[in-house]
Amino acid sequence: MKAVSVVIPCYNATKFLDKCIKQLVHQTIGIENMEIILVDDASTDNGATWNLISDYERQFPDTIIAVSLEQNMRQGGARNVGVSYASGEYIQFCDADDWLLEEALEHCYRAAKEYDADVVEFLNTDVDNHDIVVELVKGSRNEFIVLETEEQRKEFLLRMDGRLTLGSQRKFCRLSMVRENHLAFAEHLIFEEPSFMLPLRLYEKRHYFLDEVLYVNYLSQGSTVRGDWGVHKWDNPQVWMHLMDDLESRGLFKKYYSELEYLFMRWGLGLSIRMTLQKGYVITKQELLILIHMVLRMFPDVRKNKYLTKKKDLWDSLMLKLLDVEITDESVSVINDILYKYV
Repeated sequence: MKAVSVVIPCYNATKFLDKCIKQLVHQTIGIENMEIILVDDASTDNGATWNLISDYERQFPDTIIAVSLEQNMRQGGARNVGVSYASGEYIQFCDADDWLLEEALEHCYRAAKEYDADVVEFLNTDVDNHDIVVELVKGSRNEFIVLETEEQRKEFLLRMDGRLTLGSQRKFCRLSMVRENHLAFAEHLIFEEPSFMLPLRLYEKRHYFLDEVLYVNYLSQGSTVRGDWGVHKWDNPQVWMHLMDDLESRGLFKKYYSELEYLFMRWGLGLSIRMTLQKGYVITKQELLILIHMVLRMFPDVRKNKYLTKKKDLWDSLMLKLLDVEITDESVSVINDILYKYV
């Protein structure tokens, strides 16, 4: 068994993929201890991406697996397919225009084995120049979290502090745990990561935060989030709705109801509206009514949520007030103007 499988969704990826692969085949863990799964997500570049990843597979037949999808499934779907091919002890996700520092997999694997961790989480840095050289940066705030009680799990579920996030690229995960609990990303949608990462928090038992910058996130103007995503502007609440349904089917929804209610309000509704306004879109009357109905149908008593009332965050307070505003043709413009001031 290889130590780690690295899954990389590839969509029209020829411009930047070389650096991603170069960083992987030179990993200090040793190329013999890893497999790289390149998933061509139905690219539209006349076969250029497929030809490139097929060439990588020919160069490294014992390490690289090239997979071609007939239908575009977005990053979540491509990652799910990649996971189905994985055979490593641990799994790591990487985007095609990003890269891992050469020490990343070795350091994560060493920490995972030392602490018997289900997940090792680490830090990333953002760059806007793909040719930049990023050196390893180590901090001194490593943290080992053992989740033994329900209260510990609730506290852990709510932690979003820059060290612990819902991002998939900063997680080095035990593959058997992913498989046993049937964890999967939402498909055909953007902002898909919570659908995998939130259930992961509910199943893992030992989490290690490694205070090292090991992942480089390239701020490409053509990326899914930073490009024009108007047609997908309400994908995020859809992801959160599907996530709540999934957790209910797993028998976890009622057990962590208050925590999920808070997260849904903050990251399902609040983040969706914030990002939409930041992109310069106007939220219509119909969209507001749908969003409010969605929240109140799922969480009818959300106004009493102990976390929302205790934390007193301004944006959270605005979202709560939005639930009680009369949505009319006249009020929609005022609502947009008020919310836009605080995004």
